[in-house]
Amino acid sequence: MRASGRGKGDKRSADELDALATRFLAFVKMHPGLRIEQINKELHTSTKDLQLPIRKLLADRKLKATGNKRSTTYSLPGAAAAKGKKRGKA
Repeated sequence: MRASGRGKGDKRSADELDALATRFLAFVKMHPGLRIEQINKELHTSTKDLQLPIRKLLADRKLKATGNKRSTTYSLPGAAAAKGKKRGKA
């Protein structure tokens, strides 16, 4: 039996996936622009664990991915645009 209490081949519950997605989003919000290897090291996860939550977050447009394959970095949509905007005169 695995540490999570599931046997090999058992599906994760919707609650487990939502919790992992929420944890991933919170981390990306605090540390935008990191690659999956860097995120896994900090969250103590594996790429395989995060594949489905990341796909769902990307489909829901709650997450933005830039780059290809191993060079892909993750951030929140609009985060880069918000930092780059200049404030108008008051």
